[in-house]
Amino acid sequence: MTHRSDPTGDLVVGRLRAAPGTKVTGLAEVDLGTAVVELPLVLVNGARPGLRVAVTAGIHGAEYTSIAALRRVTRGLDPTAMSGSLVAVLVANPAAFAARSIYVDPLDGKNLNRVFPGDPAGTASQRLAAWIFGTVIAGSDAFVDMHCGDMNEALVPFTGIEETGDPAVDETARRMAAVYGLDYVAVGPLTGSTTSSAAAAGIPAVLGEVGGQGLWPEANVRRHAEGFLRVLAELGLRDGSGDPPPLPTRRLESDVWLRSDVTGFWHPTVGPGDAVTAGQSLGAVEDPFGAVLQAVSAPQDGVVLFIVSSLAMNAGDPLLAVGG
Repeated sequence: MTHRSDPTGDLVVGRLRAAPGTKVTGLAEVDLGTAVVELPLVLVNGARPGLRVAVTAGIHGAEYTSIAALRRVTRGLDPTAMSGSLVAVLVANPAAFAARSIYVDPLDGKNLNRVFPGDPAGTASQRLAAWIFGTVIAGSDAFVDMHCGDMNEALVPFTGIEETGDPAVDETARRMAAVYGLDYVAVGPLTGSTTSSAAAAGIPAVLGEVGGQGLWPEANVRRHAEGFLRVLAELGLRDGSGDPPPLPTRRLESDVWLRSDVTGFWHPTVGPGDAVTAGQSLGAVEDPFGAVLQAVSAPQDGVVLFIVSSLAMNAGDPLLAVGG
């Protein structure tokens, strides 16, 4: 089954139209009420019918590995050799990208990945989320959101899925996460996120996280790109016979985010990928003179999925997450 939106077989998103067997690039203007932003889109319409897949990168504007990986993949796809179609948003939060902003959209100070499926009459982030959800994600057969650690975060590569109770949706999401081939798969909802909103709409969805700290080294870009290409092969869009095999993935049933209660200086004693036990010291937030303002300990046995790598810490900011 295909969700191509035109009886001629053309793939149509906004003002962009790709005939079967073609690739089209362009900018989509989105009116956010207080500003108009331009989202760079790539439409890849395969020569044969198949599934429609949506993918976003740059939901957080300083997550560069994901943006670099998606740009690489879309440039390399040959629509004449593909089935189905791909709608790719190369930079989903252009104002945050331009401002090198961590976590939030500078237009309204909100985290775009906490306001999905959005509100077309809301603030800038809520309107942007509504456009992305309604125009790109909704109507797709599967969705991938490519992320990495933000400019101040280091992480171990992992995927995230949400199980909905629909056997077909959940099995597809599990297969997508498995072939991505990252170290861990974290299972559970993230309220207001792209993937949770997609799952609630019955669309199999996977979050991919590789890299961070404002860098995009070749090894990380390649791993992200290769994982996403295997997902496209698993969904039947491309031939994956020459792809590198995925690495084993460990399933995590929960992940607990720890946040700072105070503003100060963050001194972690663990790093991404470290195994920890419940109650273990993970670090401390100190005042300028070295006095401990907040001692941080592990809430459960597990592994450090991500950790904030900056010395500066603000009250309310995340410190790290432990998956178990």
